[in-house]
Amino acid sequence: MKITKVLGYQVLDSRGKPTVAAAISLEDGSTHTSRVPSGASTGKHEAVELRDGNESISNRYYSGNSVNLAVANINSKIAPHLIGKEIDLTSVDQKLKELDSSETHEFLGANATLATSLAAAIASAHVRNVSLARYFQPTGKLLIPMPMVNILSGGAHANRTLDIQDILIVPTGAKSFTEALSWIVAVREMAANLGSKAGKITHLVADEGGLGIPFDSIELACTFVLESIEKVGLRVGTEISLALDIAATQFFDGASYNLTTLGKSYSSVEFVDYSLKLVKNFPIISIEDPFAEDDWSAWNSFSKIAPKYLQILGDDLLTTNSGRLNRAISEKSANSILIKANQNGLVTSTQSVLKQAQAAGFNTVVSARSGETEDSWLADLATGWRAGQIKVGSTHGAERNAKWNRLLELEATEDCEFKNPFLN
Repeated sequence: MKITKVLGYQVLDSRGKPTVAAAISLEDGSTHTSRVPSGASTGKHEAVELRDGNESISNRYYSGNSVNLAVANINSKIAPHLIGKEIDLTSVDQKLKELDSSETHEFLGANATLATSLAAAIASAHVRNVSLARYFQPTGKLLIPMPMVNILSGGAHANRTLDIQDILIVPTGAKSFTEALSWIVAVREMAANLGSKAGKITHLVADEGGLGIPFDSIELACTFVLESIEKVGLRVGTEISLALDIAATQFFDGASYNLTTLGKSYSSVEFVDYSLKLVKNFPIISIEDPFAEDDWSAWNSFSKIAPKYLQILGDDLLTTNSGRLNRAISEKSANSILIKANQNGLVTSTQSVLKQAQAAGFNTVVSARSGETEDSWLADLATGWRAGQIKVGSTHGAERNAKWNRLLELEATEDCEFKNPFLN
C-alpha cells in the first residue's frame, strides 16, 4: 500500500515542552501518527534533538525549545522522498539514513527521523492488520515485560529532592502483569500516605510521576520504600525488590561524585565502594548509571566486584549506541542496557542495538523519557522485541498510564506470557 501524505507538526510533551509529531497517510484513507518523547537528564552521546534556539521569532514563548526546524525537515526534506512509495518500515528507515548519514541525525534531527520512523512502523502494522507488537513478533507467545516503576524521584526529575534520580520497585514475585501493576499501585499510594503522615512534602510529583519526597540520604530513602512495601503486606526481596537509577553523570564534576544532600564528595574509587555497600545493605537487584557516562574505569571496577545477581544497567553510558555497547561488552562494563528510541533516532536501528545486546547476554530494558506523550507505542515495542523489562515512570500521569494500560490490553487480548527476567 502506498504512502499518500507525510506531515510533521509541533505538539507538547508531558512537561509542556514542544516535541515532534509525524503522520503518514495511506491510499486506503488511513492516517498513522506518532509523537516522540524528550529527556531531561540527557547524555552527551545521544542522538541530536533538533530545536530552534532563542533566535527564532516563533519560539519566543518556548524558551528556545520549539521544534519548527525539525518539523520543516519532515515536510520539506523527508516527505517528498516517501510519498508514492510502498509503506515499509525498513525502506523508510533506509531512506532516512540516506537523507542524513550522520550517526547522531544532526542534520534532520533525531526527533524528526524518529517521529517519521515510528509513524512508518505503525502504518506497516496497520497494513498487515496486526498490533504493533505482533508486527515485530508475528508468531508465538508475546513476552509482556516486567515493569520497573518509580516510587521516589529526585535528580533532574524532581528538583534534587534526592541526589539520585529514582528509587524504583520491581515486582519479581508477580505471576502476571495485571498482578504486578496492582502491587505497584498499592506501594506507590502507601508511600504517599506514609510521607504525608510524616509531614514530608508529597505534593511535588516528579516529571515521571514519582513522589518528590526529600530525604537526607539514599539509605533513608531506600528504608522508606521498604517500609511502604511491608505496610502493603508484600514480602521484600521475594515479591518486590528495589532498583536504583543513580544518574551519576548529573553530580560528577569530572573528578568527584558530589552528594549535596549528604554533604559528601567521593572519588571514583570511593564511589565504587559506596555503591557496593548500598547494594549489599539493601535488596537492590538493579542499579542504573551508578557512574558517569565516560568514567569507564569505575564501571569496569564495579562490574568485577558486584554480586552476580545484580543488573548493572547502562543508560548514559550506552545511549542505545552500537559502538558504545560494543565497548561495554568487550570491557564487561555492564550487563544490561536501557533502550531509548530517541537516543538512537530510528526504530530499526534501535531494535538492532537491542538484538546486539541480547546476543551478548545483556538484559534489555525498554524505557520512556521524562517528557512523554500520550502515545502507547513503547509498550508494543517492548513486547514485540521481547525486551523482558520496561521502565515508564510511575503510575500517575496519563502519559505514563497510557503505556501501562496498553500492556494490560495486550495481556488481555493477545497470546502472551509473563516471566521474571531476574530468574534467568
